Amino acid sequence: MAGEQRTDRAAAHWKRLGLIPGAPECVIKAAHRVQIEMHHPDRGGDANAAKQVNVAYDELRGQGAVAHEYVASHFSGEPWVVLGLSSAADEQLVGRAGKQLAAELRTHPRLVEKVEWAVSHFASAKAAPTAPRARITPMTQPVRRAGPPPRQAPTPRPATPGKPDGLPQKIDFGTLEWRSTVVRTVQLTWKQFAPYSVEVDARMPIVADVVASKVLPGRFSITFSIDWDALAESRSPTTRGYTLDVAVTIRWTATDSETVRARGTILFPAIVSVSPTTLNLGTVRESELARASLLIVSTGAASVTIDPPPWLQRVDGSGKALEAPLALKTNTPVRLEFRVHWPPILERAASSFLEGRPVRPTGRITIRWNDQSSEVPAEIVVEPKTRAQARR
Repeated sequence: MAGEQRTDRAAAHWKRLGLIPGAPECVIKAAHRVQIEMHHPDRGGDANAAKQVNVAYDELRGQGAVAHEYVASHFSGEPWVVLGLSSAADEQLVGRAGKQLAAELRTHPRLVEKVEWAVSHFASAKAAPTAPRARITPMTQPVRRAGPPPRQAPTPRPATPGKPDGLPQKIDFGTLEWRSTVVRTVQLTWKQFAPYSVEVDARMPIVADVVASKVLPGRFSITFSIDWDALAESRSPTTRGYTLDVAVTIRWTATDSETVRARGTILFPAIVSVSPTTLNLGTVRESELARASLLIVSTGAASVTIDPPPWLQRVDGSGKALEAPLALKTNTPVRLEFRVHWPPILERAASSFLEGRPVRPTGRITIRWNDQSSEVPAEIVVEPKTRAQARR
């Protein structure tokens, strides 16, 4: 029962495309193109009919005969039989099928001549389907003359997809910031003998997504992107970036493929480091001028904000207070100057100074850039003035 259902389904597909069961593979493709051009919604056709045509083509594709074997075996048949078409086929389908067959049989001149005869006599042969009618005498087989047998033309190998249009020489990602959104899209188009599928082999961090067009048979879209999580494992605090150079193989049959290089430069997030990691201003007398410095450097260009504790001020070389963010260049050290800001210390340490006891202010210098930050502990010991110093 299942076998009968499959047979009935196949027969319906052949009829849908206007073909004789077992028609040449190239004629199946020609019939599909004619039908889809007629029924495609973008051209005013019916979407359901277009869907049925695509289903028929998908299930019949690969079941057609080899062109030269089919025409040779039906050499003495009616014109539509020679072409593999239903006798009710229209002029457009006859012309497309004949053109496709002639292209396939270019190494068989005698068969090409037969196909051209079938195309030219198709309309007159089906004009009077009821008897009596003048029978169109098919062309006779060539008579062999005595002597050595004629040289046989080599049997052509089964047609396979060639290289598609749109095949890139390389995939260039350029320079990428860390975790930026980036895709590169390649569109491949086979005008004849489209492959059933396309596969892409690429090493991490390259990710490839292949999508076949539902509208244009033979077109495939390949989208390349970066897997940032896979690339994160190769990060190192001592490196600024990652040089991307990956072989990408695009394969459309078991024997046909093309290898291209995916190249680019990926910049890791800037890493800011400070030296020394602790700022100790030592021991000073109350209200004396006290200064210290840090050395800051970044692995990449970055805008850095420095927030010292209230008793410290960031200053320039002349002692003027600075609050604006600091612009760092790649691997260019910058010295940060700080001086003690006395009012907050004197306000909180007044009672201790009256009793002659020193104080030890502490705090943290916070350094922020991008979404990261680091802290440098800071401390100082302040001794109160002696009575003689206080009188002065």
